[in-house]
Amino acid sequence: MKYMHKALWQPDGHLVIRGNSRALLYRAVEDVRAEVMRHEADAQVLRTLQALQDMLGSYDAPLPTANELLGDPAKQLVARNLLKG
Repeated sequence: MKYMHKALWQPDGHLVIRGNSRALLYRAVEDVRAEVMRHEADAQVLRTLQALQDMLGSYDAPLPTANELLGDPAKQLVARNLLKG
């Protein structure tokens, strides 16, 4: 897995999410929304997702894919097995 920045709590109570972790948050929300829309969704889940989306706003660049953010799991597995050997 690629390095991900940690979220930082500020003394005033705000949460700061930087770089690729911020992109990962937006990707996760988008993926959950897509999955929920494929199934019969509970109204409460849709309402919660909409509130989260409203709070976050929109991502300010093209949203990267999960593989771009986290790395390709198949390649990581091969690399891990090569290190063991």
